[in-house]
Amino acid sequence: MYNKVQTRSYSVASKQGPPNSSSVSLIDLLDRSEIPKVRLNPPVYQISNKHYASRCFDILKKCTSWHSGYVGFDTETTVHRQRNHKLVSMIQIATRDLCFLFQVYRITQGNCKEFPPILRQFLSNPDILKVGVNATHDAEWLKKSYDIQCQGIVNLEDIAKEKGYSAGSLSELTLMFGDPGLVLEKNKKKILKWNFDAAILDPELILYASTDAFAGIQVYENILEDRMNLDYLNYESMNPMSREEEEEEIYELLLSSYPKGKAHKVNIFVSLLENKYGRWIKTKPKKLDRHNEVNKTIEKFIKDGRLIVVEEEKQVDGAEQNQNAEASNEIQSLESTSAAIDKIDTLVKLPGISIETIVSSSYADQFFISKGLSSDEYDFLKEISSYILKATKKESLVHIYINNGKKQSLAKEDRVIKEKLDALSLKGALIPGIERSNGQLTGN
Repeated sequence: MYNKVQTRSYSVASKQGPPNSSSVSLIDLLDRSEIPKVRLNPPVYQISNKHYASRCFDILKKCTSWHSGYVGFDTETTVHRQRNHKLVSMIQIATRDLCFLFQVYRITQGNCKEFPPILRQFLSNPDILKVGVNATHDAEWLKKSYDIQCQGIVNLEDIAKEKGYSAGSLSELTLMFGDPGLVLEKNKKKILKWNFDAAILDPELILYASTDAFAGIQVYENILEDRMNLDYLNYESMNPMSREEEEEEIYELLLSSYPKGKAHKVNIFVSLLENKYGRWIKTKPKKLDRHNEVNKTIEKFIKDGRLIVVEEEKQVDGAEQNQNAEASNEIQSLESTSAAIDKIDTLVKLPGISIETIVSSSYADQFFISKGLSSDEYDFLKEISSYILKATKKESLVHIYINNGKKQSLAKEDRVIKEKLDALSLKGALIPGIERSNGQLTGN
């Protein structure tokens, strides 16, 4: 599930030099005390009873430098437990060098009074930061479960937001700020089945639980220094595209998301491109940089006539009538557009008319006669018109058509439906997308 976790100073496979003396002495002491080590590299210790918890913290008291004032922090809960099913099962505490899995439900059986007092003191110490994604939520569950007032809680997603990064999940942040080779892939089905209270833990569970805590501390250290993963930084050089190619991809995203001829507030288009255009999410990880690029692109689309600024009163009167005549009057200059983009109430639309609008209009017959459609082709186009309000892949359109029970005789033969779509495209009633779009179809 996870790649090998690299630690700074304790890893047989580490390329960063030999382990430091303080880490080795701590690990040696833990091993000599026979605290169960359930993973070797990096070391992960399972604390399953009060005896091990007490012994563990006795050792940590002697090694005062075992952490740097902050630790990776996470919790897990066995969701299928019949008794006390909402109580936290496990608390993960990690440094760069090792991780502890405290099985607090197994230790307490849900009795707050049985919670290890030294662990309670540690969690309540505001001078030791506990860092993780949505760590506040973990702290709240510990409060509800065992009446623990956790202090020193740091949410990594809050730091990311303050620094202008849009990533919010631990997986996203690890891709950006985790050490090279660390990849998080969560299998929700397995997580729901795992027993975090078991005496013998599944090796995959151990790797999953410890890696989340290790990832938290890696992200924390790296994001504070804006030290981004080189693999993430190199995405643009490894996947080069010209500005024109990016604009084509972006326009395809707009066409596949919104119908032609229907006006939307410009901030809806901006939000879509900021959050859904995957390439810029990787190449422009700071949201402000991405926002500025999106604004420039929308301004260019308006200048080029690929987007049209709509006066609100025209939209009320029926923006879908006389589209071609309106277009030339509604295109704004780049200078005026720049100011308009900053106004969230500005309305913009993709030029053209959807097939459904044409079919329901008074000039539908004249339009389709001009395209040379037979009566059967016209009827077929009417049937599919409500499914292609926006650019749609041919395969998707075929499946939608079949699933809605249209023409059961055709539903058994995808090929026949595709031939009909191709015929409509050849006659100009549908416009095929460029090859990269896998045959997108749009209203003419």
